[in-house]
Amino acid sequence: MAKRSRNRYREMESLMTKIILGDALVFVLYLLCAGFGWSILKVITAIIAIFGSLLCVGWLYLTGEFSRRRSLWMVTAFICIIICVAVSLLLNYPCPAA
Repeated sequence: MAKRSRNRYREMESLMTKIILGDALVFVLYLLCAGFGWSILKVITAIIAIFGSLLCVGWLYLTGEFSRRRSLWMVTAFICIIICVAVSLLLNYPCPAA
C-alpha cells in the first residue's frame, strides 16, 4: 500500500511540475508583453499567472501538501511567481522605452 501512495505523490508532483513550468512561461509572456507595451495582453497574462498560482497553492493546501516538507518547493515556486508578478505590476517594470 505504501507503493501506491508514493505513486500518487509522484503523479501529483509530476503534474505540479508541469503546471509550474506553464505558470513560469505565462510569467515570461507577461514580462514580454509589459516590455513591448501591450497593455491588454499584459493584464491578461498577469491575471492568468496570479490566478493559476493561487489555485495551485489552494490545491496544495486542500490536499494537505502545503505544510509538508516534501512539497515545500512547489509551494515556494507558486508563491514566488505571485510575488514576482505583484512586484512587477506595482513598480511598472518592465515598461516600454519612452
